[in-house]
Amino acid sequence: MYATSADWSFTNTPDFSEQEAVFTANMKAAGAIHWYYVLTSETTARSMVIWPDQATAHKSLKIVRDDAAAENNQVIVSVCEGNIVAGF
Repeated sequence: MYATSADWSFTNTPDFSEQEAVFTANMKAAGAIHWYYVLTSETTARSMVIWPDQATAHKSLKIVRDDAAAENNQVIVSVCEGNIVAGF
C-alpha cells in the first residue's frame, strides 16, 4: 500500500457537511482505500490518503487535489508520500 498526504491552507474553514458524501465517492472512484481530512487549525488542514499502490496514487492525485483546491478555495502548502511499511 501507498500513502499520500497534503497540508492545506485556506481563509475560510471548509464546511464538509454537504460535500463529504461527494468527496468520499470521488476518492473511492479514484481508487483510494482510505481518505481522511483533518482540520489542524482554523486556517489549515491535512489530507491523508491510503492507496493500493503508487501508480494508482499518482494517476489520481492531480485530479483529486486540483478539484479539492478549486471547489474549496484551498492551497496546498506541502505534500509527502511513500510506501506503507507498518501499521494497524
